[in-house]
Amino acid sequence: MRPHSRLISLLAIGTIVLLTPASASAQQTIRIAQGVSTLSFLPLWAARALNTFTAQGLTANAVVVPGGDAAALAALDAGDIDLAAVGSETVLRAAAKGQPFEIVYSLMSKVTLQIVVSPALLERTGVKVGDPLEKRLGALKGATVGVAAIGGTQDAVARWLAAKGGINPKTEIKVAQIGNPVALQAALESKQIDAFVLSPPEGFLAEKSGSGVILVSLGDDFPVLNHQPYLVLAAKKPIDDQKAMLFVKTARALQAAGDELVKLPDQTAQAIQKQFFPKATPESVIAAVKAMTSGVATAASSMPRDFPTCWPSPGRSAPISARNSTPKPRRTISGPTALSTPPRLNSFSRLA
Repeated sequence: MRPHSRLISLLAIGTIVLLTPASASAQQTIRIAQGVSTLSFLPLWAARALNTFTAQGLTANAVVVPGGDAAALAALDAGDIDLAAVGSETVLRAAAKGQPFEIVYSLMSKVTLQIVVSPALLERTGVKVGDPLEKRLGALKGATVGVAAIGGTQDAVARWLAAKGGINPKTEIKVAQIGNPVALQAALESKQIDAFVLSPPEGFLAEKSGSGVILVSLGDDFPVLNHQPYLVLAAKKPIDDQKAMLFVKTARALQAAGDELVKLPDQTAQAIQKQFFPKATPESVIAAVKAMTSGVATAASSMPRDFPTCWPSPGRSAPISARNSTPKPRRTISGPTALSTPPRLNSFSRLA
């Protein structure tokens, strides 16, 4: 087993999510930071919109920190937050360098990113949306791709896609740090950049405004990326019993929101739009939620295969004996750690 494969203990929290009843004690605060304000952190937006944290005795203090995934992990390391919502490859790279981070929950098990390019780039290269994948990726040669932060997930994915198109990811593509999705949309429209890498609904919005075209959807064009622990919650080690129980409650709140997403995507999308994306059209948010819901519904497939079989998968009822008992939290959340590092996400990391 490679050393870094031990560092991605996904996810005893998710698998014991239905075992422990919510505590009747006073409300606890769970502090969560996102590196990017994209809708792809879908269960987190849904849990806040539907207020599923309250049922677990929690108050969620969720913020977006400027600077992308690296900034979120820095806040985690400093103790300013309890959990960082980031890309899994960012955590893997940090952990491989010896930083004390551990993945404890899979928010999205589908790579939802899309590469959106300007019509001018397509005209310049003669590439069409219906062309074979390799030809479409070849359009990135010499292009400037905007990202939220250098060294983050978007940067790594842009270079990975370039390599898949036969382009040198270090010398034949330019990556520019632009900022949040609004700034990236503006940069594409003003021709400051040729492309950006973001999750829905950004591609939908660019196509609607005429400033961009969705060229590649990773989870669809690369089937192997349709069942990956892509966006995760990371905690700082060591994780004591008190933190473990806090994370279990958080996972239960997220799972409840995920169940609603799967059952009632339109209604959940509307709740998210009204509370957090009022400037976006309900149509765009509903389209984005439906495009990504499969990543929430299949989260159980990202769990380590050697976790105890008595623990139920998320969304399934626990055995009667389990539901009537309250197991003690583990000193660490990880349990067995035989989940191997997803090779596709490793590829992203090597190119960053």
